[in-house]
Amino acid sequence: MLVVKIELHSAVTGKVTTLATGTIANTGTGTPASGDYRIELRDAAGRKWKSGAVIGFPRKRLLAWDLLYRALRKLVGDRNPTLDSSPFPVLKSRATATQQHNAKGTNDDRAPAQPGRDSQSP
Repeated sequence: MLVVKIELHSAVTGKVTTLATGTIANTGTGTPASGDYRIELRDAAGRKWKSGAVIGFPRKRLLAWDLLYRALRKLVGDRNPTLDSSPFPVLKSRATATQQHNAKGTNDDRAPAQPGRDSQSP
């Protein structure tokens, strides 16, 4: 069984606090090259938070880190998307947009006039 602990080590007091624990246990099924694992994730109080399984993991070819990654991906998924992940649109900076606009043959860095709006007003 693999045990994964998330601990907070205080730089001020030196106190170590366990924030979460996970276990990955071989179910005894599968083949010598491909294993099946049961996963349990628990909170700081030891209460079960999530549980599931990774089936058909190529244990001879990949590392324990790969097994942990697959377990977290399966149980947690994309819970905390980042700016470079697909749920968020890619926003261009004003400088990039201006450079692209200027590359089209104009040096005007103002936004184009919108219908019904005076192009001379700020």
